[in-house]
Amino acid sequence: MQAYFKPARQAILAALEACLAEQGQVYAAVAPQLGADAAARLLAFAARGKLLRGCLVYLGYELAGGDRTAPAADQQLAGAGAAMELFQSGLLIHDDIMDRDRMRRGAPTLHVGYETSLAADGATDPGHHGAALGICAGDLAFFAAFQLLAGLPCDPVIALRVSALAARELALVGVAQMQDVANGAQPAGGAEPTASDILRLYRYKTGRYTFSLPLALGATLANAPAADVAALEAAGERLGIVFQLKDDELGLFAEQAELGKPVGSDIREDKKTFLRLRLLERADAAGQSGLRAIFGRGQPSAADLASVRQVVGELGVRSELQTMMQSETALALAGCGSLMSRASSAAAAAFRALAAYSLNRSF
Repeated sequence: MQAYFKPARQAILAALEACLAEQGQVYAAVAPQLGADAAARLLAFAARGKLLRGCLVYLGYELAGGDRTAPAADQQLAGAGAAMELFQSGLLIHDDIMDRDRMRRGAPTLHVGYETSLAADGATDPGHHGAALGICAGDLAFFAAFQLLAGLPCDPVIALRVSALAARELALVGVAQMQDVANGAQPAGGAEPTASDILRLYRYKTGRYTFSLPLALGATLANAPAADVAALEAAGERLGIVFQLKDDELGLFAEQAELGKPVGSDIREDKKTFLRLRLLERADAAGQSGLRAIFGRGQPSAADLASVRQVVGELGVRSELQTMMQSETALALAGCGSLMSRASSAAAAAFRALAAYSLNRSF
């Protein structure tokens, strides 16, 4: 998978650099220092990522029979891939503010970077104003992404279809994010989301925009039949659920150096994860009391994390998550069997590797 995606990463990074250099000049006309600085911060933030979502645009294109030798195909894919990474950056920037995370990808979150700069300049209330600037920077990422999609060198009908698809999916992410926030606002002893509630949230908050959207964007650029686009979207949903369940597991069991942010942040924020749901369902009264004394009570200690890990193993929650992830991965592969049989061997192998990565990744 890494070899397949390497050229795509290079092209996407070049497209991001070109886009944000141009946007930086536009922003600077409004605020000379702040505008150019915002573009530079967005580029640095996006470039630290794995660029997975952008690369999936290429994979969706080839799985759907797209011809990489077609005129302007590389420009189309690099532009759409860069747009996906800007969408991702905007969502992560806003998510970090909402979750009160201060580390991302092994570095300070973007709003914390603003906070630090403001504090160094002696600004009043740098925490609040840093978060406000972070929100604005996230918005800029969304607007730059849509400008990229609108300017893709392709049939205007396809460009419009691509933009509409992205707008629809991002709106669904926004609603799912609202639901996630609302879940977190529930007081102790309040109504708990069900398993189906949580999996639906995973589907729309993570699954569709992480996998379904970029795969569908690539297939749409290839002018693929609606049935092929739908097959990729359905497979993407399944891989996205796997991705989020793995995130839940890594958020408890990973090493901080690999994870890039403090382990246990879901526990700190009392995130209504599938893992948490199963823990509380299976624990006895004393166990539930012990867990509720840890979840949502600030950053958990090493002893707290060890205790939760032990219970996750004893109650069979981790093994259940593994079984679910394996089942969803198998169904995703089966759903794209026809596409893979018609695609190039390299694209088919990359899709299988993507499924294995989602299931087995360690960060």
